[in-house]
Amino acid sequence: MSEKTIIRIKGLAQVVVVSVIHLIIIYFLNLKMGAWEGVGGLEIVLTYCAPVFLLYATCVRSLKTKKIRYNVVWLLTSLLPSAAILFKIKEITGAEPGEPVFIEFHFEQGYMELMFFFPIVYSVIQLLLWASMWFMILSKE
Repeated sequence: MSEKTIIRIKGLAQVVVVSVIHLIIIYFLNLKMGAWEGVGGLEIVLTYCAPVFLLYATCVRSLKTKKIRYNVVWLLTSLLPSAAILFKIKEITGAEPGEPVFIEFHFEQGYMELMFFFPIVYSVIQLLLWASMWFMILSKE
């Protein structure tokens, strides 16, 4: 097998591992309940297509450098901020407002956050990671 193929397979495997970890966190936080009955598989696939593609692209970029520190940076950047966002989403969905506010956001058990907020924020994180890896690699050359 060529080196490109091996990098692509490793990239897919690492993306699957990160995706499974995210799904486990979502499952344990019970963010999957609520208004999800009417959501089709195609809608979920379309919503998460861009973040998963960006995750794969940054993973392959980190693997092409053949340096473990870039892969560790990729892994930490792909897991830690998103896990913190998921825990914050859980906190927001369970919190009751303490005092009257002008605009009140009340989400239905994670639907709005997981279908709109999380993919957009995760895509921004991956784009920032892509740019930072590009600058790190260029500065080393």
